[in-house]
Amino acid sequence: MVTEAPTAPALVADAHDEFYLMDHPDSTEEIPILDISPALSGAPGALEAVASQLRQITETIGFFYLKGHGVSPDLVDRVFAQSRLLHGLPTDEKAKIAHRFTDSFQSGYVAPATPRSASANVDIIAKAKPNLLAKFLVTLERAQDHPDYKPMNVWPESLPDFKDIVSEYHAAILKLGRSFLPIWATSLGMPKNYFDAFFGHPHLTLSLLHYPPQKKAPGDRQYGLAPHHDNSFMTFLAQSNVPGLAVRMPSGHWKLVENIPGTFLVNTGNVITRWTNELYLSTKHRVINTADVDRYSIPVFFGPSGDALIECIPTCNSDDNPARHAPITYRQLREWYYGLRDG
Repeated sequence: MVTEAPTAPALVADAHDEFYLMDHPDSTEEIPILDISPALSGAPGALEAVASQLRQITETIGFFYLKGHGVSPDLVDRVFAQSRLLHGLPTDEKAKIAHRFTDSFQSGYVAPATPRSASANVDIIAKAKPNLLAKFLVTLERAQDHPDYKPMNVWPESLPDFKDIVSEYHAAILKLGRSFLPIWATSLGMPKNYFDAFFGHPHLTLSLLHYPPQKKAPGDRQYGLAPHHDNSFMTFLAQSNVPGLAVRMPSGHWKLVENIPGTFLVNTGNVITRWTNELYLSTKHRVINTADVDRYSIPVFFGPSGDALIECIPTCNSDDNPARHAPITYRQLREWYYGLRDG
């Protein structure tokens, strides 16, 4: 469905080589830093300059460190503290906030080593063991007085500050995601407000992830989180100081990702790849926690409204480069991704 980052065929000749490179990250290639603050400031020419950088990054790597995002470091720290409290709850307490699917969107708690769904995202991980991570998910609900309101989220009753702190962070990332829309549009030569209509009620799923220490022999297909592409428009990841995430770089080799304090690690997903006729990348990544301590991270997946039609953007196709994918709604794309419908 999506084009992976460019590979070096001599280095990645078959699946065995790909598995080996996943398990032995050795790339010295750099993940770039993008400072969004000039575009947010409204300075003359800043939007165009940041959009140009974003395009170059997304055409070649699909991952970047985000500076100048405006989200308080204190808020990030408070969410990490709540995540540790939640994952430290007794098993019976976490069972009360059980995982659920609502209209292809997820919420609630998923225990470690839960069997993988029949996802379409299993090409190279078909033999991978269930992921070792535990996660708690919160998705964006409509206001309770909205005619389309559906109760989706469940909250731990024994953590009195949890809902307020996590909801505050959720709202901050929603604001940040919306602030990116004019930059994406400008990067594609479209009007600044081009994407606004597609994000009336966007998808925003926050995931509090917990990876226990993992002693893994290379090649046994055991991952904290198996290699995959994100299916969202873009993902904002807050990292702790424990490594483990690796990203497939343009060479085909994998890079162990560092944490740069004060930044988010951002990557693009399958939605932007389809919208841009595979011009922009959705890059494969995985997690193995080989440290002796628990690892925590907080990805937030940002996507359009469920009924948004994902079809090739006018500036991304021509007579010589026709659209490669039929139009599909975001809801249908998610259902396909999670194995809830045929592709």
